[in-house]
Formats: sequence, C-alpha cells, structure tokens
Amino acid sequence: MQTPEDLNDLRLVHWIGETGSLAGAARRMGVNHATVFRRLNQLEGRLGVRLFERAGGRYHATPAGEELARAGAELDDTAGRALLRIAGQDLRPSGPVRISTTDTIALALLQPIMALCRRRYPQIALTVQVDNRSANLSKRDADIAVRPTAQPPDYLIGRHIAPLPFCVYGAPHYLAQAAGRAPGEHDWIALDDAYHGHRTLRWLDAVTPLETVGYRTSSFGLVREACAAGLGLAVLPCLLGDASAALQRVGEPIAECESALWLLIHPDLRNTVRIKAVFELLQQQLGQALTSPPGRQPLQSRP
Repeated sequence: MQTPEDLNDLRLVHWIGETGSLAGAARRMGVNHATVFRRLNQLEGRLGVRLFERAGGRYHATPAGEELARAGAELDDTAGRALLRIAGQDLRPSGPVRISTTDTIALALLQPIMALCRRRYPQIALTVQVDNRSANLSKRDADIAVRPTAQPPDYLIGRHIAPLPFCVYGAPHYLAQAAGRAPGEHDWIALDDAYHGHRTLRWLDAVTPLETVGYRTSSFGLVREACAAGLGLAVLPCLLGDASAALQRVGEPIAECESALWLLIHPDLRNTVRIKAVFELLQQQLGQALTSPPGRQPLQSRP
C-alpha cells in the first residue's frame, strides 16, 4: 500500500526530472536543497537503483527515474485537475437552505429575491417556511429567519434591515359608503386570538372592543384580502397594504404599531458557505426593496 511519503517521492522525482536540478525541485516543493538531496538519496537507497545521473550540471533521469517521473507527472496532473474542479465547482454554494418568515414578508418581498437567488446560486435548494410564529434557530427549525420584531433574541446574529410602519387601510368602495363614521362605528378586520397581545390588536382594542370586530383571521395576507373585498377597515403593514391597488391608506402610519424587519442567523452557521451566500443576498436585496417601496395611495381622512 502506498503511503503519502511514497506519493510525495513520485512527485519529487517528477520535479527533479522536469527542472533538471535539485534546486529547482526544492523551489517547487517549498523546501531547501539539502532536503531534496537527502530524500533522493533515501529513495534510491530504498529502491536499490539510481534514478538520476549528473552530467553537464544537470540531473538526467535513468530509465528507472523516467518511469517514476512519469508516474509523478500523472499524480501531479490528477491533483491539479481535482483542485481546479473544486475551485470551479465544488466550493460554489450548494445544498439546502431553509428560510423561515411570515406570510407578510413572503407575499410582499421574498419572491423576487428567491428568483434572483436561484439564478445566482442554482446549486442551492431553497425552502421557504411560512410560519407566523418565530422559528427556533437553535434547534435548526430553519437556517435563516426573516422576521418583523422589535427585539430579536440575543443568541442570534441579527441584521436590522428597516423599520416596518403600519397604517389603517380600506377599499375605496367601503370608504365611500362608510364616509363620516366615527372610528368605533366602522366595520373592522383583524388578526385572530392566536396573535393575542399583537401591537395591532392592542391599538385596535382602544378604538373598538375586539369582541365587536366582525371578521378575524390568521394572517395579514388574509386580512388584506378581506379588506380589499370591502369587509371593513384593517391595520396592515404598509409594505403589504401599499402593494395592493385595491386599498387606500386611511390617515398616517400608527407609531404604536411600528415594528422592524430583522434578518437572523445562528452564530454557528454564519460561515457555512451556502447559508452565508443566501444571508448576504437577502440582506442586500431586502434593504433595497424597503428603501424603494411601492407607490403610496392617496391618504384618506382618519376614520
């Protein structure tokens, strides 16, 4: 069985034959002349044959030396081609990356970024998990989280992307028919009790008791669709409400409801090539998307 020393000896013979000198081989190996001289003598002693003859200041391979030099050249060529393949392919970002986010972020922001990621990194297989609960990154529920939050967990590496304002929205036909109503007299749409304590529910509860809200559902995406259908007013993230041509803002953004978008990753994963590539792309593209929001609808008077 060949040992690493045997394989290195083949390369040594190849380099001496290629350069015609011990000094040339030493430069290729990154060692000194004396080391090459000693290793050549040891190899010839172990094999019991001379591998080189010295004439005219150069080392010329004997028939035995030529055979070993050819083997060393093939070894060097195989290693070189393997390194090129690795540099060109195998170290490209590849493999699965799981992203956890909310329906709001998925609907309003993620799809164009995911398309760009697939074009740029075709060997990465993306999974987007839409869950309005926070994924537990320490248990590897996901690799990256894109989350609206006021305070991300301390154990994660976080990048603050942008603030997320909220505003009241309504469909134009609903606003026309309900003109002049006091805030508490409007029909309202809201998140359901699974979001108990959500800032939008606290704000709305001060406007009208939550038990009087006529339509509640499990996601902002569904709240937006119900609002566009004319079921009433709704408090929505501006990035979701502004993206709908069927809705108009009512009043100014609500300071008490504002959140922020964070990009989160576990520290142990930050240097994993595929995850780092997706994380950096998300950071860049989300920042650009939120600094160039969709055109805002004309403001209506506050309900």
